[in-house]
Amino acid sequence: MIGRRMISSYLTVNAYAEFHRWLGRADALQPMWDAWAEAIANSANELIPDWVVDELIIHGPYEACREHVLRYIEAGVQIRRSPSSLRRRPQRGVEGLAPR
Repeated sequence: MIGRRMISSYLTVNAYAEFHRWLGRADALQPMWDAWAEAIANSANELIPDWVVDELIIHGPYEACREHVLRYIEAGVQIRRSPSSLRRRPQRGVEGLAPR
């Protein structure tokens, strides 16, 4: 749920919305944008497709998170912000995300 709120909060800002339209996500995100425009934030969150959440938010078991981070790195993305779960339990998070 936190991931969906993060997505709706960011992707309803015009610059981010336009970028995701450019990326080809307009059809998938239009229902969220419509609900947000009608001030129905909870519905907007629920209308974000699971696959969009999976592409944009690193979440799940450590192995899945590690693989997602590696895909970002391989694509040239430099991650500057650690997930909130890593900040809450740094030792566990570092061990869980460490390369194998």
